[in-house]
Amino acid sequence: MPPAHLPTALLDNRHRVETPEGIDLLLRPAGLVPRALAFAVDLAIRAAILLTLVLGFGLLGKFGGGLSALLLFLVQWWYMVLFEVLNQGRTPGKQWMGLRVVHDDGTPVGWAASLTRNLLRFADMLPFGYFLGALSCLAHPAFKRLGDIAAGTLVVYRDQPAERPALPEIEAQSAPIELDREAQRALIEFAERRATLTPERSQELAALLAEPMQLSASNAAPSLVAIAQGLLRTTLKQEAFERQHRIEWETFATQLDSLERTRSGTTGNLDFPAAYRRLCQQLALAEARGYSSQLLEQLRQLALRGHQQLYRHRSPLLGRLLGFILGGFARLVRAEWRSVLASSLLFYGSLLGMGLLVFAFPELVYSLVPADQVAQMEAMYDPDASRLGRFGERGSADDWLMFGYYVMNNIGIAFQTFSGGLLFGVGSLFFLIFNGLTIGAVAGHLSEIGYHQPFWSFVIGHGAFELTAITLAGAAGLKLGAALIAPGRHRRGEALRLAAACGVRLVAGATLLLSIAAFIEAYWSSMTYSSASIKYVVGALLWLLVALYFAFAGRSRHATD
Repeated sequence: MPPAHLPTALLDNRHRVETPEGIDLLLRPAGLVPRALAFAVDLAIRAAILLTLVLGFGLLGKFGGGLSALLLFLVQWWYMVLFEVLNQGRTPGKQWMGLRVVHDDGTPVGWAASLTRNLLRFADMLPFGYFLGALSCLAHPAFKRLGDIAAGTLVVYRDQPAERPALPEIEAQSAPIELDREAQRALIEFAERRATLTPERSQELAALLAEPMQLSASNAAPSLVAIAQGLLRTTLKQEAFERQHRIEWETFATQLDSLERTRSGTTGNLDFPAAYRRLCQQLALAEARGYSSQLLEQLRQLALRGHQQLYRHRSPLLGRLLGFILGGFARLVRAEWRSVLASSLLFYGSLLGMGLLVFAFPELVYSLVPADQVAQMEAMYDPDASRLGRFGERGSADDWLMFGYYVMNNIGIAFQTFSGGLLFGVGSLFFLIFNGLTIGAVAGHLSEIGYHQPFWSFVIGHGAFELTAITLAGAAGLKLGAALIAPGRHRRGEALRLAAACGVRLVAGATLLLSIAAFIEAYWSSMTYSSASIKYVVGALLWLLVALYFAFAGRSRHATD
């Protein structure tokens, strides 16, 4: 009689990861509802943090106001990133829901990928209530929102090892017919799950399994359990296999617990790679022999955790950051000169064009800037003001407050300019042109009414860093749009991922430039103690410094990455 074929398990939505060791690891992507609940928890936590900041630092006066602005920026843009990278891909909300973020290959999420997926959250929120993100989750087979697609990440369930059920101690029997691999596995799974089933459901499943083996349906369950015992003990020898390797698996699990707690590398444990590869061999052998799904799931979970620890990226963050500043950033800007050039033409073209138009036709400024804001700008750059710029009538102690405001506002705009590229580049185009037109209109108006000296002496210093950063953030966003419109030889999702990996580095560099600009604007540009001539000289030197950096940094033969 030919081997019996029993119904196979239904397909589910698990994401398969093929490892270099030749085994498949299974990840269970989280759907829209659990992700939304996790986000709601994190949103509530962030709201509580912000409320505490406002109430607590409000007692510290203007120093507390500046500190609140900086921490508001950190909570708004970096809360998710810090938790995901430093806590095994889990924010408090994800941890409560049993979720975690990983790369598409199953390894723990790193700084670049986490920053990408969270910066692009701005686009997922459009036009309101996470509409685009929710639509993407529902349409994608792995429930990815737009930020996940660009970052190459997955939100998955963190499966916990299940308790292995013990089969009742009864005398083993041989199967009355030859059973194929799937039929053997079905019998073993029924025997292991029987204790968790209702009597009615157990009888129903037993009848289905008994029919191809020509067993009596009325009393099939005990016989099926006895046959499963025979398979485990004699035919498949699973019990002997487990006894042989159980101590090794427990030792490996202990090593994993230690690595996950300390985030230390595997280089200090020379036996770990060999132990992981032995586990992969044992998993492949268990799959080939058709061992029970409970054992396979246990080994897959150990293999997944080992894969995450062995292949995670552990280069020191400080060293990578230093290398990026000393040469990698400038080299990246030169490599992406086309996107930078396009962004610069859009921004500076709209700025200069609008400035000349407003200078020639003064009333034109009111078509772009409201009258009350024009009056505010005139007061800010009045030649008789004791301090220039926003909050111009402040004391010197308010510089810290101003610094915090600039960091929160300007870097936030750069992030939005980048994420706007996900709208096929339209969002980035809007921010570049709108900011160019606004700055040009203000510059043209102030120059036309005779406030040119306080205005230009104010902006020339920090403008070298701030305006350059705006164009770089725009270039990063334009790369996203270009990848979506013209992916070339890549699939659109892969092209977007490659563009985002480059774009987020441009944005990281722009963030550094904007931080420098905020410091200069708060502590140097607003001062009136120095003459306009000195400010022009310092500003020219700063522009030259920026130009020299991007022209020559990172060109040495052994330049730092």
